[in-house]
Amino acid sequence: MESWPTRLTYAAVVSYKLDATAIPIRPIRETDALSFRAALDAVCRERRYLARAEAPPIEKVRAFVEGNIRAGIPQFVAEDGGAVVGWCDAIPDARFGHTHVAVLGMGVLAAYRGRKIGFHLLEAVIAATRRRQIEKIELVVRASNQPALALYRKVGFQTEGTKQRGILVDGQYDDLVLMGLFLR
Repeated sequence: MESWPTRLTYAAVVSYKLDATAIPIRPIRETDALSFRAALDAVCRERRYLARAEAPPIEKVRAFVEGNIRAGIPQFVAEDGGAVVGWCDAIPDARFGHTHVAVLGMGVLAAYRGRKIGFHLLEAVIAATRRRQIEKIELVVRASNQPALALYRKVGFQTEGTKQRGILVDGQYDDLVLMGLFLR
């Protein structure tokens, strides 16, 4: 398997109208690290969607973003007024026997949900990942997150299994749904 290119070739910025305002969907930049961390932290602190209770320290987030940019890993953001309001990435799985797979991560700030930002972010990441030597994108989503499940199915992800009572947060169990999208 070839390594990921050192530069992201999908550089187009896609904008669409949201309440009469254009919301750009574009590859992440190093200068987005602080705003990306703020958005990540806000979604983490909801304790309903991600596998963390808070974002990592800014130094780790900055290293993550810079490393993804250097490696050409698809990581896109939605921006409103200079602030990151959503993100989506497909991180290659470096484990032995898994290098043909990328793992999807995404989130959208609460105030921006239900407006197709997640759909547009997902489209951008899937398109960029298709151009790589990656055969499949995988993800794990909580069964209670019905809007996310519907979105993933809409773009072609298939359910591959369920981990019953796979997560316990604040005394509440939730199943984890394993999904995959074959690109080749």
